[in-house]
Amino acid sequence: MMRMLRFEIKKVFSKSKNRVAIMVLSVILVAISIMTINRVEYVDENGNSSVGISATNNLRKTKNEWAGYLTEDTLRKVLEENRTINNSKEALSDDITEQNKAYAKKQGITSIVDVISQAFSGYRDYNYYAINNVSDDEVGTIYERRISTLKEWLDSGEETFTEKEKAFLIHQYEDLETPFYYEYMDGWSALLQNISTFILILALVIGFFVSGIFSDEFQTKSDSIFFSTSLGRTRGILSKIGAGFCITTAFYVIFVLLYTFIVLLVLGTDGANCPIQLDLWRSVYNITCLQAYLFILLGGYIGTIFASTCAMLVSAFTRSTPTAIIVPFIILCAFPFLSRIITLPGLCSFFPDQLLEIYIDIKEPALVTLGGKVISIAAFIVPVYAVICLILQPILYKVYKKTEIK
Repeated sequence: MMRMLRFEIKKVFSKSKNRVAIMVLSVILVAISIMTINRVEYVDENGNSSVGISATNNLRKTKNEWAGYLTEDTLRKVLEENRTINNSKEALSDDITEQNKAYAKKQGITSIVDVISQAFSGYRDYNYYAINNVSDDEVGTIYERRISTLKEWLDSGEETFTEKEKAFLIHQYEDLETPFYYEYMDGWSALLQNISTFILILALVIGFFVSGIFSDEFQTKSDSIFFSTSLGRTRGILSKIGAGFCITTAFYVIFVLLYTFIVLLVLGTDGANCPIQLDLWRSVYNITCLQAYLFILLGGYIGTIFASTCAMLVSAFTRSTPTAIIVPFIILCAFPFLSRIITLPGLCSFFPDQLLEIYIDIKEPALVTLGGKVISIAAFIVPVYAVICLILQPILYKVYKKTEIK
């Protein structure tokens, strides 16, 4: 069985087009890694911005001077520091370079300033300058205001949540542990913002790899030999299914870890245990940056497995590799466009492309009520599609086993 499995995997990568695809994927990996790294900038005392390892180290040092729990005392110090910088001659200057110098002094507290401004803005009306109107007595109420702002929005009639869903949102907000622990976390923030894009590209390339596993026997006219062997319709088919699973899993794990390693090697792993609300203020997920990353990876993996399995199923059914190649594209790219033109937005939230959009759900979740229990759609579709992937394996086996030789 292992020999047959290795043979099927070897067949996939013996094709020049697949080797070229690996090289293209490697180039994309480097390109997206650079784009992600360049999200994190540091402005020096002269107002000049830079990116890279040196810039990251300087920014980390600056932000970690304020590391610790965001208690009322800390928030008041941030408020005072922000006022001092805003009233400096650099900040009041009309010269862009001078303004950049003022921003350089504020880099250590920018994320905390953003949290305060979020707390004193409307639920869907973020005001960057809201902090400028906050008093010392008010700033310590940011955690309470986060809850009260949600309640005001839920009572405004601007949303369509049921009473149970409203109660769920409020409970999640009230259950969040406070005060927040703050430290430099820009590496995780940049990683989380871009990783879904990379996973989508990776899933499409993996679908390209596995699309010919079942149809190539017909393309090369070797189907009569394959099915006439004693193990062709049993272990032979199982080896093809196993090859698809191994290729999908191996490439997903290797390239996702490579992308993560490159980004965090440069930007740093600090802030892994910071609450996601420091970056995504309205999130109802009471998780850390690391937990959000793992959730996104799990959803992406299930989505990739589903798209690859569907590609192999179409490959086995139609005996056409080109037809199978477009299946992952339809599942992961066409469905999002479809959701914009059809009048079933609730149904679109359950499409498989949402497995690769877990970051968006963490940022602003869609909810569903099942058996009287409210959960986010992401938390629902991940296990559901995992089960569907398992169900598709014996279906794939039966479809190919019943193939007739022509």
